[in-house]
Amino acid sequence: MNSETKNDFEFFQFRTLFGVTRAMQIAIITILYSMMTLGYYFSVQTKGKMDGYAPGVALLFVPIYEELIFRGVILRFFEKHYGAIRGIIFVSVLFGLWHLKNIFWLPPDALRDQLLYTALIFSPITCWVTLKTRSVWFAVMLHYLNNFPLQPWIDHFR
Repeated sequence: MNSETKNDFEFFQFRTLFGVTRAMQIAIITILYSMMTLGYYFSVQTKGKMDGYAPGVALLFVPIYEELIFRGVILRFFEKHYGAIRGIIFVSVLFGLWHLKNIFWLPPDALRDQLLYTALIFSPITCWVTLKTRSVWFAVMLHYLNNFPLQPWIDHFR
């Protein structure tokens, strides 16, 4: 692997930021994943669904694989070739369009809201975090928090 290729994957590296070490980041991601798993477990037990979706483990890994793809690979490519601002814009539009996949599960109004939110708010924030930290892992943590199934936890402990 030449240095050019290594640089293409620089966002996959864990970086210490504000005293949050690599080990702490891994622990935080593991805790968020575990809490999300339990939240979805509670949801499936009461409603038979995970945030309206059929139960499946893939939903638990969405924050990791979407951040690796959109911020780790695509954002890095666009930043390198077109600059940070254009990179954020391109990735945010693509990330919003990516959520068209939810057309099978969401009513039209909810789908529209999700597309707008992901393209105009969530993706620009996670892109900015990734560019500032030069790592996707802080964005992964934000993504887990964004997707966190809070209602099943509330219902479970009532």
